[in-house]
Amino acid sequence: MKHILIITGGALNLEFAHEYCETLSADKVFAVDKGLEYAHQLGFLPDYIIGDFDTVDNELLEAYKDRIEKEGLPVHIKSYPVKKDASDTELAVERAIGENPDKITILAATGSRLDHVLANLGLLLQVAEKAIECWIVDENNRVRLLMSGDECHIGKREQHGKYLSLIPLTPVVKGLTITGVMYPLTDRTIRQGSSFTISNKITEEQAVIKVADGTLLVIESRD
Repeated sequence: MKHILIITGGALNLEFAHEYCETLSADKVFAVDKGLEYAHQLGFLPDYIIGDFDTVDNELLEAYKDRIEKEGLPVHIKSYPVKKDASDTELAVERAIGENPDKITILAATGSRLDHVLANLGLLLQVAEKAIECWIVDENNRVRLLMSGDECHIGKREQHGKYLSLIPLTPVVKGLTITGVMYPLTDRTIRQGSSFTISNKITEEQAVIKVADGTLLVIESRD
């Protein structure tokens, strides 16, 4: 399974990130703008450094450029103008999709900028349309997107917190089935804007979520 880790420029709890990255086996690491600072602190030498570089520490960026040139490292740096039609994170996701991975994990995609958070959650749709598994992860939440015909398995021992919530992104989600949880569902229809599928809990060895028609977010949360 080819796995790409993207570290972007939102909020990141480094203690959590150190622990979480130890559980990952990433084939490539993408550092996005300020995400280069996080990658540096986490001990990663990125394969790609991407962005308009308006938030990264310039001295650190220049130090990486010098090191890459002097040591002949196989690191790609892609610089974009500040005025552009996509966010740095979207550009990184597009490049990652071009690598044909099986899985993408995105760190530091959440934070105080709600517009950026919602835009980054929207990027999950681009990845899902390519049949690539993708997770946005922070210390309190792990999020992925399911589309029509998708099925998701979440082990109780591996869950990211104790709450499991489903958020419809299409006006209607049909044929929703959830097993292994406190509040199971079988072939239910859920409408966008409903809180009916919030705060479930995994009670068996694993939860299985199946969607016949529609798109929804799967969110594992801690308090």
